[in-house]
Amino acid sequence: MKRIVILLHEHQRLETSYLLDALRIEWQKRGLTVSSVNGIRRIDTDLVFPHIDLTFTPPRFARYLQTLPAVVNRNVLDISKRSFSTLQLSGKENYRGPVIVKTDKNAGGSPEYNLFHSRYPGIARRWQKILLKSEKVLGQFACRRQLGKYPIFESLEDVPAGVFRNRALVVEKFLPEKEGDRYFIRHYLFLGDRARSVRVAGPEPFLKRQGCTSIDEGCTVPEEVISLRRRLGLDYGKIDYTLHDGRAAILDINRTMFGPGTPDATARTVGDLVDGIWSLFPK
Repeated sequence: MKRIVILLHEHQRLETSYLLDALRIEWQKRGLTVSSVNGIRRIDTDLVFPHIDLTFTPPRFARYLQTLPAVVNRNVLDISKRSFSTLQLSGKENYRGPVIVKTDKNAGGSPEYNLFHSRYPGIARRWQKILLKSEKVLGQFACRRQLGKYPIFESLEDVPAGVFRNRALVVEKFLPEKEGDRYFIRHYLFLGDRARSVRVAGPEPFLKRQGCTSIDEGCTVPEEVISLRRRLGLDYGKIDYTLHDGRAAILDINRTMFGPGTPDATARTVGDLVDGIWSLFPK
């Protein structure tokens, strides 16, 4: 009987909202033994599945993973925008077109903030107040570490100067996929040798899963998107992208993604990916 251990950060849990939790349930139905551990410890298993919901894998976890024989996403230690984005702008380019401001960290920087807040709630609240006061003096976005929504500007000249001085933020070309009054994002999800590709739509350029409607399934994934997955060594994850003027614009990478939002969509996603786990066990 094959065994899987899901490795979690000491201060994080495998919430039911994560896609991995739904996959875990189906693996157990298929006879796999699946358990989870928090933090670094000696484990006896056939496959380790890290699920550390942070942009940068802490160095101690990275070193630990290198000592284990079989690890999902072993070398995927950095999914920051700066690690993969080809859309970044420094502010010095002669670029004409709308731009979008994002956090360098994944998911608007919220996983790191939530972890810090759970461990040091008093310090986190005081630090938030300091940042808000500093921003009033230094300018908009000058000290912002996280964003609930990514703002879009008509041109580089409209971006507040503080953005380019803030290493927590990145500025990218805004290359939407749009038809009529609807915006689209494509999701390429994968686990081992199984994959799923969907296109979702929403009324606003900054799409979140709660406000999206699934439009197409089984979309052809561009070669540049697949090549990025190979280059990064991603065994499990999701790549978000658009097709703008016929070319793929890669927006985001995630290795600890949430479920698609509805029970039916989650069931379809799990059904497409679940058996990809067999290709990741050592031969």
